[in-house]
Amino acid sequence: MPSLPLIDFSTFYNGTEADRANLAATITAELQKHGAMRLINTSITAETIEEGFKWVRFTCANFSRVTTTDGPWSMQSKKFFSLPLLEKAAFPNERNADPQRGWSYVGSENTSKLDMLENDGLEDEKEHFDHSSAADTEFPSKWPSESSIPGYRQFMEDLLEKCHIVGREVLENLERGLGLRQGELMDRCCASPIIDELRMNYYAPISTQKLNTGKYRRAWPHTDFGMITLLFQDDAAGLEVQDRFSSKPDAFIPILHEHPTEMLVYVSNSLEYTTNNYLKAGLHQVATPIDMQDVANGILPERQSIACFIKPSREANVGPMKQFITPERPKAYEDLTGIELHRVRVGKLYGAAG
Repeated sequence: MPSLPLIDFSTFYNGTEADRANLAATITAELQKHGAMRLINTSITAETIEEGFKWVRFTCANFSRVTTTDGPWSMQSKKFFSLPLLEKAAFPNERNADPQRGWSYVGSENTSKLDMLENDGLEDEKEHFDHSSAADTEFPSKWPSESSIPGYRQFMEDLLEKCHIVGREVLENLERGLGLRQGELMDRCCASPIIDELRMNYYAPISTQKLNTGKYRRAWPHTDFGMITLLFQDDAAGLEVQDRFSSKPDAFIPILHEHPTEMLVYVSNSLEYTTNNYLKAGLHQVATPIDMQDVANGILPERQSIACFIKPSREANVGPMKQFITPERPKAYEDLTGIELHRVRVGKLYGAAG
């Protein structure tokens, strides 16, 4: 089954005016078609992405209930697990409707509750660590101590800033591709302070026998909350986006990892609302890879990803823009702010009031 095409974003930096216009049209068409696209050659280098995954392996091996013995961080992993439980639990993500900050244990988040009607007894098999920028003082980030993981916070805050810049560049292309005035989408997002969120996901090895019970999945089909999501993944298969053109309602397209600078971009809920469903949020999941689906007693290897949620300003109206309200496309959503939509969505994850 073919994956989504790779789109070379270097044209945005180096191309002619005609090249840039064509790129904007391609990006807009791809996101309208699938709710997702694959970019290569953004300003985030392969070296930066690789270093980010080294930190993911380090931190999530520390936070995981499963220790690892390979890689350069194995000694630190063992050191972390010798810490008292209270110290490891010092930066938990609170399971409420606020922006997510800190560490979430396996099973803390249940993505099946977001977009699936039948979700009783279903569980996610992942853990994650979420943070924003130091400038977001309304919802401060939580961090392990510098002595536990030297350099981790600085690298991740720098990576968040890099993602923030690329996210705004993608929105700039969408403005052009949609025929909007410059700034009509970007003005709905905070330039300063940065309130976008960076998440490190870790999926421990898991048996196909457990997954085949139908009660567990690494992540159930769901959509994200912000304007767009930028996602980097490792070589472990399993990430999929909904196939909107299949006759089967549960058909998904595998998203391969084929290029060292590759970045997946999803349309998220706030952009779906703002464009009045002209751009629909990309439904995605992390499932059993195709080549493992008929294996009765296999083990899926560990999997890692890094996601950046490009957020609207908390007080910005993310209700439909007038340009997208027509007799053929009547207003589908009431006006609400970015933080109100976030609280409705994340509240579903935890059964918390929005």
